[in-house]
Amino acid sequence: MTEIDPAALVLSLGVAGALLAAVVIVVWWIDRYDREPWPVVLSVFLWGLVVAPVLVSLVGFIADGGTSVLAVNAGRPLVEETAKGLGILLVLVFSRHFDNPTDGLVYGTAVGLGFAMTENLLYGFSVAPALAPGDALSLILGRTVFTAGVHALASSAVGAGLGFGRTSGGWVRTIGWALLGVGVAVALHGGWNLAVVNMPAGGAAWVFPTMILGPLYLTFILSFAMMLWAEHRILLKQLSEEVVLGTVPPWVGEIIPFYRRRVKGDWWPSREERIVISRLLTRLAFRKHALAARGHSATIEGLEVVRLRATIQGILGKPETAMIQDCESVKN
Repeated sequence: MTEIDPAALVLSLGVAGALLAAVVIVVWWIDRYDREPWPVVLSVFLWGLVVAPVLVSLVGFIADGGTSVLAVNAGRPLVEETAKGLGILLVLVFSRHFDNPTDGLVYGTAVGLGFAMTENLLYGFSVAPALAPGDALSLILGRTVFTAGVHALASSAVGAGLGFGRTSGGWVRTIGWALLGVGVAVALHGGWNLAVVNMPAGGAAWVFPTMILGPLYLTFILSFAMMLWAEHRILLKQLSEEVVLGTVPPWVGEIIPFYRRRVKGDWWPSREERIVISRLLTRLAFRKHALAARGHSATIEGLEVVRLRATIQGILGKPETAMIQDCESVKN
């Protein structure tokens, strides 16, 4: 048997890693109304790349769960999804930017694909060298297209659960949504592990996972689209209320909730100022939505709504010569 060329192996793993990173960037970019800070997304990706695999290894070393059906299809998925989910939970606790289910999908995709990249490296350098070149490349490609997708989908379920919990109001609902997200993730991950064990060999090896994951990928895309539509409705409702209250001028409700309108340059002369104003108004709408959902428990959101209103009124109500300074102070 001819062994795979080490250079070809490294190149294949590099290309696979670049593809996974590109998916994270695309998903982050699609979250168009309120994109998460890129450094935070990167830190979650690194959590999946480094920290989560270490936690999984430590738990596996201590527990020594073995290779039983229960351990492979339930125990390991639970450990892995918990380790990845901790990275998302830290963002939820320590960052005010995580405020809806769409953000959970973004962070879940990031941590899941980071974890998948580490798995690819481990499999690539431990298993692939012993295989024929064609089999080794098929292994890397298969893990990139299918197994990495499972990690992203499962972690996205955890993130979405945390996001729904964030906006649901009350600790019982918050915990319930979080547990539901973890449960869906473990079921998806465990089901995939079980399917891989029973996967047919030969030419059908690619058809079988495509039949399983194809609908799941489509579900992810549709869910993302529905969440973006929900964000649009939140912006439309909350900013229309602000127009009625007289907090913002009427054009805000006609432009900011619509992505294509807000990126055009005819409603504000400076591009940098447009970005800052759009972010402030979007943040105001989402904080108001969280305040309405969580009621008296949303003390921080209530205070931030007051601060955002004052900042927005100051920017939109001042002469053009003073607006640049206000926008710069907000960015800092």
